Amino acid sequence: MSISPEDAARTLADVRTTQARALRAEPWFPAWYPVGVALFATGVTFVSEPGTDPAVTAGGIVVLTIALVGLVLRLTLTARMRAHRSLLEPAALTGFVVWVLASVGVAFAVAFPLDAAGVAYSGTYGCLVMTAFMAATGPLVGRWISSRLAAGVEQAKETR
Repeated sequence: MSISPEDAARTLADVRTTQARALRAEPWFPAWYPVGVALFATGVTFVSEPGTDPAVTAGGIVVLTIALVGLVLRLTLTARMRAHRSLLEPAALTGFVVWVLASVGVAFAVAFPLDAAGVAYSGTYGCLVMTAFMAATGPLVGRWISSRLAAGVEQAKETR
């Protein structure tokens, strides 16, 4: 069977269009994932606060680590689609890193003043606010990154 260059180009363009649609259909990461990671950080902060019984700290770390492994396994085993790393452009990756750093900054902005005021478990409160921030903004960030990935596929379609 032979196919003309025009038919091959049209078929490839159709494939790229489908890829872009699929990338836009789902966020780059599920909203529950960064919330789960933030809850892990909150839990670690909680069990490692000064004055916490060492047995509680050790047991908590074990339980939290098992929960984190489960979270990662759920993400990797249930993902319906993974974008190839070649689609990740520096702007999208930078945006993600800035979002993560902003989330940590939110935690610090809450925890440090509380700690200075002598509030117990101030780090835990900061991490809880970070978790809420990630829950509120994570879906937007995931969709934004997906749209950037889709735009990259569409741009590749236009240049070929």
